[in-house]
Amino acid sequence: MPCDLSGKWVYASGEGMGALFDKLNIPADKRPSDPSSTVEITQSGDNFCITTTTPDGKSREAKFTIGVEFVDEEIKVLRGKEIKATPCWEAEKLVLKGSGGNGSVSRELLGGQLVLTFDVMGIKATRVFNKA
Repeated sequence: MPCDLSGKWVYASGEGMGALFDKLNIPADKRPSDPSSTVEITQSGDNFCITTTTPDGKSREAKFTIGVEFVDEEIKVLRGKEIKATPCWEAEKLVLKGSGGNGSVSRELLGGQLVLTFDVMGIKATRVFNKA
């Protein structure tokens, strides 16, 4: 059975995001100036709502269902174009795979922390969150 990612999570650490933003050609003015954020995940069966709130109070919401392709609004804000993703479970990881086959974002629980791993065009980056 897949894990339950529900809850409020607070940014703890991360690495490789600068290289990822460079690879994706994300302009400096679109990059987060403060990497810390809060993530709230609501999980009900195969349905998810993930709300990310930045320190300045701005928030973005992604709603999706396992196995159903959707437009990832968070990536759309960063890239300036629609990117479709299909969520699935890979063992205990929630994985969003890009429709172009160029990348994925996974979420998993490791040692009580929520770990996001970005794997895009050969570049890996991570963000780690503690339960609030």
